[in-house]
Amino acid sequence: MDEVLAGTLCRAVHQRLDYLDKLATGADLVSRAALADTEIVRLTSAWRTLLAAHQPDARGRCPECSGWRRPRRHPCSVWRIAHQHLIAADGSPADRAGRHAAATGRPAVVTLEAS
Repeated sequence: MDEVLAGTLCRAVHQRLDYLDKLATGADLVSRAALADTEIVRLTSAWRTLLAAHQPDARGRCPECSGWRRPRRHPCSVWRIAHQHLIAADGSPADRAGRHAAATGRPAVVTLEAS
């Protein structure tokens, strides 16, 4: 994907998210209810599609995040972020994993709970 197309795609996605945020926080109750009726299904479908692309392969690696030199174990960052925002009580980044977790005093391993 060339840089112009990538930039256009990113701007469009961010503009849509900004628009949804604006409606969710500033619209009247009827508009927010209508927004929930249409957008929640779209957003859950988007999450499911994204997570399906990051399902582990037979070796327990994420096919999207892995490269030929650096295989990434499941759960990858996409699954950790999904858990953080969809399952964690406040969606806070308190359960970060990785090399920067030690510097913040946060745990280096995130445990996903089955629901």
